[in-house]
Amino acid sequence: MVNDIVVSVLKSALGRWVCKKDMSSHPSLLSEPDLYALAVATQAGMLSSSSLEGEPEWGNLRELTKDWIVQQKPGVAPGPLQFNDFEHLAALISPVLSKGLAPQSVSELAVSQHELSQDDIQPQVVDRWVREAPELAFAREHLERCL
Repeated sequence: MVNDIVVSVLKSALGRWVCKKDMSSHPSLLSEPDLYALAVATQAGMLSSSSLEGEPEWGNLRELTKDWIVQQKPGVAPGPLQFNDFEHLAALISPVLSKGLAPQSVSELAVSQHELSQDDIQPQVVDRWVREAPELAFAREHLERCL
């Protein structure tokens, strides 16, 4: 069973992901139900059987996100989620699942991961993002042009 702490960790880490879930949807931030579904599918994928090479198959997670086109941060081209993204999701929630971290520890973990992701963004991209996209207009326009 997925708890609120796992969902909050994903929300902290993935809160700026802009996603187009299928051809008929518009790009948008991940919603609470999306984050919950990701948490459930990631946990199930972590427990699923492995392929012959020893790699997880990520069945539910791969099925959930098969039509998703995701822009993970400003200035990066959107694309489908790959196996390394699935591993990243598993790495985000595994400390919570395995250690049963207290909510305060989870918040600190999420904040440190958020700070790391902010360091990866180039300053000129951040300035442009803030100026041009107070309501994610830039991300939507970028995704629409790419798709």
